[in-house]
Amino acid sequence: MSDFIEFENGHIEKITPLWQKVLAVLAALGLILLSIQAYFYLIRPEPVDIPTLEEVAQFLGETSDQPFSSHSPEEVREVVLAIRGDIKQVANFIVSQSCVKFDRLCQSKALFYFVRDQIQYVPDETFHDQLENPLTVLKTGGADCEDMSVLLIALQKAVGNQARLVFVPGHAYAQVSISDYKNGAWVNLEATCDTCQFGELPTDTGLLPATYFDI
Repeated sequence: MSDFIEFENGHIEKITPLWQKVLAVLAALGLILLSIQAYFYLIRPEPVDIPTLEEVAQFLGETSDQPFSSHSPEEVREVVLAIRGDIKQVANFIVSQSCVKFDRLCQSKALFYFVRDQIQYVPDETFHDQLENPLTVLKTGGADCEDMSVLLIALQKAVGNQARLVFVPGHAYAQVSISDYKNGAWVNLEATCDTCQFGELPTDTGLLPATYFDI
């Protein structure tokens, strides 16, 4: 079969096989999708290269901070206030390494994914036992749901976001409010769920009655 076609006016044109046409269309669609992805990334970038726990360790002191006696909102506020200088350095390092430009949503996501992926969930024998200082959690690399939530709250507040602690029967998680995201609506941060994305909750957790404490 000839690869050329001759028209009545004598013009000869090469025939493009169908598979080449399909590849050309797919390549064009791929370029369009990449352009769209790049456009939205510039508008609302996603965090990349989030630091590891080992990289954050340089900002932690040598001594281990003692746990507080309860998870009452008043004591949580005292803890977050007492460590605000040290935790600010940690938060600044995480977001500066993870976000290519200043964006509150990108920074909030970077802090969430850091805690979700770098801190190992270690359940307690009893719920509401003791509050572990967030700096200690960063040193040990393990914590229960309440202590992971308080660490998240401390990090989120360190970059200027509002945060609160949420108690449901037998469990706790954090929420964050970002001024320029969804009109400041509260966003779920469930760090003990290693498959949960930013804003997601396991279905069973979302159905439980909740109590909220601004920190």
